[in-house]
Amino acid sequence: MNKKNKIHPIIKIILVLFVIYIIMFISSISGYYEGRIRNKVSLTNEKINEFEELIQNGEEIDLDAFLQKEEVDYSNKLSDFGEKMTFQVQEFVKESVNLIGNIFKTLF
Repeated sequence: MNKKNKIHPIIKIILVLFVIYIIMFISSISGYYEGRIRNKVSLTNEKINEFEELIQNGEEIDLDAFLQKEEVDYSNKLSDFGEKMTFQVQEFVKESVNLIGNIFKTLF
């Protein structure tokens, strides 16, 4: 085996982190995040103007129409698997603690 051709795992991790840093830096410079914030502000300003017009016209106001409900489901197969594993570990720990408690009850 030739050890000179292998890249050390720490160097791989540093390279991956560097690439992530460069991507984040470029997105920051290009104004990606500022653009998203600007879009949210403009939508909010539009809703404020619409709300003020309804008040001036004396119309009935439904607040649910003005509140933005952003419920995004970020779950995927990996997170579902993690959730199932967490539930199984929780049940195992609960049963183990109950078993240990019963053992101590019988001893004392």
